[in-house]
Amino acid sequence: MRVLTHPTAPARPRLSSRHSESTMSRYVAPLGFTLAAVWVAVLFVLAGR
Repeated sequence: MRVLTHPTAPARPRLSSRHSESTMSRYVAPLGFTLAAVWVAVLFVLAGR
């Protein structure tokens, strides 16, 4: 499979930065979901008092 890129764009730095972004989003998304779930739990505990 060929990946179409801009002819003047350097190929290697874009691939490495894209790889680091996908690695970061892989860890940041579950962290954000976990923090949101904890925040909702705290709100429910505080509302129950």
